[in-house]
Amino acid sequence: MLHDLRQSYKGCWRIHMTKQCAQMLLRYESKAITELYKTGILDETEYSHIFGLIEKKLFDLEFYRVRIPKGHLKPIKNAFDLLLLFQSLPNSEKARWHAIMKSKHRWFQPDEILLKKGQRVLNAYLIARGIVECKIDTMPIYYRSGNIVGIDVLFAQNFTMHGTSSVSSEVLETYRIDALFPQNLTAYGTYSVCGGLLEAYRIDARLLNQLLNDETLAPSIYHEIALHLLSNYYQARLKLNRLQLRLILHKRAKFYWKQPEKSIQFQDNQRLFILEGNVMYLSNGQNHKYDAIQLQIFDREAEILFNPSTVAYSWTDDDEIFSDKDIISIQTFGSISNDLFYPGYSGKITEYSERRHSESVLDHVKHFNDVHEMPS
Repeated sequence: MLHDLRQSYKGCWRIHMTKQCAQMLLRYESKAITELYKTGILDETEYSHIFGLIEKKLFDLEFYRVRIPKGHLKPIKNAFDLLLLFQSLPNSEKARWHAIMKSKHRWFQPDEILLKKGQRVLNAYLIARGIVECKIDTMPIYYRSGNIVGIDVLFAQNFTMHGTSSVSSEVLETYRIDALFPQNLTAYGTYSVCGGLLEAYRIDARLLNQLLNDETLAPSIYHEIALHLLSNYYQARLKLNRLQLRLILHKRAKFYWKQPEKSIQFQDNQRLFILEGNVMYLSNGQNHKYDAIQLQIFDREAEILFNPSTVAYSWTDDDEIFSDKDIISIQTFGSISNDLFYPGYSGKITEYSERRHSESVLDHVKHFNDVHEMPS
């Protein structure tokens, strides 16, 4: 979540972190000055003057607005320009999409609910600036700029789920989306605004079809849909977390889209996720049709016939192992206490302590790296 805040509000993040670092240093100095006073190195007048300056600075940092120097004011970037989805488009196309998306722009207040678990999804939301939290049991999921919450259900509603011919479980395992979606394709969880205002673009079924019909944008939209579907409904079966699934889709999986009709040989333990269209399973002279949306896991070699309508992903169990190793190289933020980011100011001047002369205290002052507690 800290990474998302830093990316979505870069200017505010820099100002806020500079302020917090200054507060930490001042509190550090406050403790050091108090120790010097206790040991007799500073007299009461010196201590009172320095300590008063430190407390005044702390008060100013806590309750006064940070002023940006003249000449450094920058306008807030347009929300559309933050979206990587459109940045690679030619200027003319970018302008066209900007005009289309302008009427879909929405502001949302903190804690406002975008989608509620169990309710039908009429719109998905493309996040431009801000954080969305999805609460599932006790483990929240956070979405940031570029994510489209609710797109999995909105996309799946375009499909009417029909029964298909079954194949022996010795050949493959089938996981159909109609069996996994609860209550006739409703929201996976409750999605709400987290930590501040949210800027997003509302996407309905019509706009989603427009995006998928754009050859430049379609692959990115399909990747987003696949990630949401796999992480929300197939994660337990694949035993992969959201980050692993993202790495597989973007780095290791083969993406089939607008392929000419041809058959592809699948190996043992290979996965096939059919997102749109259908494929034919060729076995002993018989053809078995498999429609979207479903995940197939093959237990032996199989011949699969693709057609131009097919949108699918395939990967192997080895890809899943490598995705786990790839995560080790990704740097993430460690666990940081709330006090570090939201230190409070008590408004009280610390009472002068009685002086004491102690070698242990002097030794403590020499090793400031041992100081962990910060006075509030």
